[in-house]
Amino acid sequence: MTPNDAIRIDVAIMYVDTSQSKVRGKIYTRHLLRESFREGGKVKHRTIANLSSCSPEEIEAIRLA
Repeated sequence: MTPNDAIRIDVAIMYVDTSQSKVRGKIYTRHLLRESFREGGKVKHRTIANLSSCSPEEIEAIRLA
């Protein structure tokens, strides 16, 4: 490797994104496994999986992993 060789480092962060929405007085909660990454110098997010059907214990275990 010479000093003129470019080095590229790709880093992707995965996290559980939880949000709530209210429709006609009812509150809905969604849990998504998401990935945060940079593309063209901008931060972007990609949904990997919908965890809404998982139990609270499973979601917390994924969050702690």
